[in-house]
Amino acid sequence: MLSPTRSSAQTILKAVVTTASTVIQESTRTITEQKEESNDADDSEPSKKKFKDDTEVEVETSVTTQTITTTTQIRPRPLKKRKVCVSFGYCGAGYFGLQRNAKDKVHRTIEDELVEALVKVDAIPQAHADDMSKMAFQRAARTDKGVSAVANLVSLKLSPLENLTELVNEQLPKQIRMFGVKRVAASFNSKNSCDARTYIYILPTYAFCPIEEITSESYRVTSEILQLIKDVSNEYLGSHNFHNFTSGKKFTDPSARRHIFSINIADPFIEENVEFTIITIKGQSFMLHQIRKMISLIIAIVRGIASRDTIQQAYNADKIDVPKAPPLGLVLEKLHYDRYDKKFGKDGQHEALTWEQAETEIKKFKEDIIIPHIIKKEITDKSMFKWLSFLPCHHFDRLLPFYPPGAYTGVGRGLYLLQQQQESSGKLDDDDDENGGDE
Repeated sequence: MLSPTRSSAQTILKAVVTTASTVIQESTRTITEQKEESNDADDSEPSKKKFKDDTEVEVETSVTTQTITTTTQIRPRPLKKRKVCVSFGYCGAGYFGLQRNAKDKVHRTIEDELVEALVKVDAIPQAHADDMSKMAFQRAARTDKGVSAVANLVSLKLSPLENLTELVNEQLPKQIRMFGVKRVAASFNSKNSCDARTYIYILPTYAFCPIEEITSESYRVTSEILQLIKDVSNEYLGSHNFHNFTSGKKFTDPSARRHIFSINIADPFIEENVEFTIITIKGQSFMLHQIRKMISLIIAIVRGIASRDTIQQAYNADKIDVPKAPPLGLVLEKLHYDRYDKKFGKDGQHEALTWEQAETEIKKFKEDIIIPHIIKKEITDKSMFKWLSFLPCHHFDRLLPFYPPGAYTGVGRGLYLLQQQQESSGKLDDDDDENGGDE
């Protein structure tokens, strides 16, 4: 017979076992229900954990976790910027020269159009357009208001996009065209690396009509006059002190010495019953107003207004009166990078800056856009004809320190004083002196 104490213990143990069994059954039923719900749901499975209750009975349960979905925008890695040069041409009509001033929102320039087009195609960021020094921007030759360029060049850092030339041209007006982009050496500077510049000057041949004859649009230049033009022009060849062909330069300034490689006079051609010719000048570099004053002195000598030895006198220390020819006919035609091409053009990483692949397009732009504009503008406005009427007011002799009384009268005196005021107020910056741009 069992004692009461032992009987109580058995009763308690039986109760514990019954309770544990009930817990296990409830847990099993719960697990089964959760599995059925899981099968009806999506493919994600809840994670499972095992735990032991106080009765040391192992119970399996399910722990459901909540998945948080976030959307991440994947941005393409920006292209690494490369040092490149851009070849482009433009008709300067309607623009205030080439050089951009980011703070000037009124006077539109050629560079305004070019830089804004590069921003639109994501070749450069807007921050670089606002501060062009951030992209190491440098122009080879600066041109002034109304002056055109067949093929100018700038160097800068930009993202090398595929079909960049075509994309930019879609954003540019028709009178500005990009001809190509080439990667250049890190040390390349479009201004300082340039060995020579070639300019052309388009003008009607009646500008060379002798002073004793009637100057009119019906004038046709003779072979003798053409030869005289060539002979006079050849006096510019070589290295000379051109201090009298610019503003603000003294004879003792070493930078006034420039070298002229060649001067050619094209055969005359007729447009709308007016005969024209083109003078081509290639030089190492040019100062402000230099080419226009060189053309002016050729015209004055051929017409008989200045003496034949005036050019040689202009190379001396004395200041002489040389006016500027009209700016309309002046065009930057070509930039030469012979030394750069020899050093880097065949290194396997860079290309020669000769642009043969765009030669047809460049020629077409010159013949279809630039030259027709100059000829039409000259025939309509007669800027050369008007300028010739004032040419005799200039004496082309040595200027005295003070105005010589009686040397000028009437209009001639007024024009002389006005020119002296303009030239004395003309200030040259680094671009004017060293970039090879005449205007």
